Amino acid sequence: MKKYLFYISLILLMPLLLSGCIKFDISTGIDENYTAFLSYNIELDVSDFDARYRDRLTNALNRIGWHYQQELGFIVDLDIENNPCRLTMIKRVENSSFEQAFASLEGLLKNEEITPFLQVDMAFNKTERQNRFILSAETDIPHIMGLSNAEELSPALYEQLKNAMETGEGTITVILPSSDTSIHSHPVNMYYDQVVMDVPLSYTGRTDFELAGTLNLLADGTHGGPLYIITHDLTRFRNLSVIISCAILIILLIVLLLKKLSQSKR
Repeated sequence: MKKYLFYISLILLMPLLLSGCIKFDISTGIDENYTAFLSYNIELDVSDFDARYRDRLTNALNRIGWHYQQELGFIVDLDIENNPCRLTMIKRVENSSFEQAFASLEGLLKNEEITPFLQVDMAFNKTERQNRFILSAETDIPHIMGLSNAEELSPALYEQLKNAMETGEGTITVILPSSDTSIHSHPVNMYYDQVVMDVPLSYTGRTDFELAGTLNLLADGTHGGPLYIITHDLTRFRNLSVIISCAILIILLIVLLLKKLSQSKR
């Protein structure tokens, strides 16, 4: 993974040595259907390049896409006709439960052939009405370059690449089913049953993050919202049950009373 990731970086950062601009986004997590995923989206501004260079870039991106699709099982989408040109690669693993999905996600993020992370720590705890999880990871692009075949480059080119990285942009987006969070190293957006955390990706140093949360479950095992909502729903259900029970009891008493009155008249 590390050597090939550097190869991608080399191909895509070369235009930056001239006048281009690169954006590299990583997205990972579990969607609402318990599908674990890991994706890469690369955007490259090639507006200042001639047709000859575009052809070289297309061939390089095609080789990268072919490798990830044929060798690593990613779904690949390449758009070289528009500007910025885009290469999107995503790998999905379908599951039937959050627990299975969390294990699948751990497998993706710890697979050295495809992971962008040097270190991943994950833990999962399941109770009757809650799934608790914690995920932390770390990457270091300069360190990955040091572990790759960067020594094959000339010192001048290697230095140019490092300087070019300083102008790059990127984000790591983590998406997990969650009712609430207890730890988040970066700002999060909470939805009814999902949390989204965006982490700025550094090209010049270490990037790390941590996210811990709880997915509350309803009685049927489906996703629930924050605990106060579930508690409110349970309270309302119990109150409704009491009202219905009392109504049934009153009806039975009335029926018994009418029956007794009918018997007494006879």
